[in-house]
Amino acid sequence: MKRALGIVFAVFLLAIACLAQDAQPDNSPASKADVEQLFITLHLHEMMQDLMATSMQQSKQLAHETLKKKQPGISDEELKRLDGFIDDLTKTLDINGMLDDMVPVYEHHLSKQDVQAMLAFYKSPTGQKILREQPAMMAEGMQAMQPRMRKMMGDVMDKAEKLAREDASKAMPAQQ
Repeated sequence: MKRALGIVFAVFLLAIACLAQDAQPDNSPASKADVEQLFITLHLHEMMQDLMATSMQQSKQLAHETLKKKQPGISDEELKRLDGFIDDLTKTLDINGMLDDMVPVYEHHLSKQDVQAMLAFYKSPTGQKILREQPAMMAEGMQAMQPRMRKMMGDVMDKAEKLAREDASKAMPAQQ
């Protein structure tokens, strides 16, 4: 009888130890596969493509407004060349490569448990709503920031012109 109670007690302790281990969070680092699954769930590739396209379109608009203000005589042809340059720049963006570069950062900062929790959230109805609405929220947010960006772009252009004038005035005496 004592032996049977001893065995039951030992099994009980073993069960408690196993349950305690299961209750411990998995703080091991997220694996590459974990992070890649997160990126897929977040539709990160598509989101980055949309963000880049929106960003480049707004950059064109800001550049046009700023250049027209600073150089009122700028031609439509010159603006089209600028747009072509921005379009060519956009085509060279390697989104897959950028995402590959981000994987080790996520692995470093997130645990396996963190990624599992994020996946659970983004697979939930609320998480799916955020993923659906995020592109519109980003586009509207960028639109809301445009007045601030216009001012910043104007300030940068003013400073660049000032530096150019200063450089030109410094070069003048040396040429005489």
